[in-house]
Amino acid sequence: MSDKFNEELYEAVPLKKFDPEKALCSDLYLKINNKYLKYRFNGDAITSEKYDLFLSKNVAEVFVLKEELETVLSWLDAAKQETIEEMVEEVGEENRELVEQREEIKEILYETFADEELNSRSVEVLQHQSKEFVALASEDKINKAIIAKLTKFNSSVADHSVNTANISVYLAMCCGFGAQYDLENIYMGALLHDYGKAKIPANILENKTNVRYSQAIQDHPNKGVGMIKKMKNIPEEVQMIVVQHHEQWNGNGFPKGLKEEGIYKFAMIVSMANIFNNIVEDEMQKKAMKEPNVEVYRKAIKVIEYDKGKQFNPEYIERACDGLKLSFGNYQK
Repeated sequence: MSDKFNEELYEAVPLKKFDPEKALCSDLYLKINNKYLKYRFNGDAITSEKYDLFLSKNVAEVFVLKEELETVLSWLDAAKQETIEEMVEEVGEENRELVEQREEIKEILYETFADEELNSRSVEVLQHQSKEFVALASEDKINKAIIAKLTKFNSSVADHSVNTANISVYLAMCCGFGAQYDLENIYMGALLHDYGKAKIPANILENKTNVRYSQAIQDHPNKGVGMIKKMKNIPEEVQMIVVQHHEQWNGNGFPKGLKEEGIYKFAMIVSMANIFNNIVEDEMQKKAMKEPNVEVYRKAIKVIEYDKGKQFNPEYIERACDGLKLSFGNYQK
């Protein structure tokens, strides 16, 4: 890494615009103590692990050489459009608006996680986009399975949260919940469920074998809801999802060890989506896969299916698994 001092040589680019796993089209710089340090070379990727580290440090922007700015911005626009077109090909041209809204929500969520703390402006924008997305996604003319397919798996906290939110709404609909207010709360709760995890201090996040990291993970539901409660316009239902998404039906979860009907029903829905998403991401990482295949999906489905009331409300498991099998497992029914 080499120091660069001339302020006029560099331009800021929002971190939210970057796919952490995509190879860069130019060198990337960080501004540290008023010095510009080369962080990544052309052809490198930021990586999801480093992306999460940036979020924990509230890094909202990175820098490129001013002479390369136009090229980088065009590349970012092209990369976003490529993602949109890939998803449209999967879910159909008639659902393009849903796909585009999903990408907008992802960028807003990145920005929200990168802020030092939640603020009224970011929450208001996120709520507005979430309501529009859910309203469109829950229309009768749209196959509800489309919502589940609007996923682009990535191990970064923000990407994981968007995917979990999409799957949570889908599973809720599979389990018979269709009221707009309920779906909005489920979606918002799932988007914010790992907010506390995104704010684990960087020095702890960097050492996952340290006991402090394990404790921070145990504490992240309480930490997340503590920050969310500072915002007056986030519903109590959303707060319950955030703080209870790691509680288990048998009482072995955390942070409070709640059990059975003592756990908020929509927290159980988000929990299933979260576990499903985590397993898919873990399998992809183990096998160095860029995209999950049917075998990976089916392994994740089996974990939910064979749970038998240990982690999840047994009332929801069969219908949730039927939905996952039809959308991800390539099963026929």
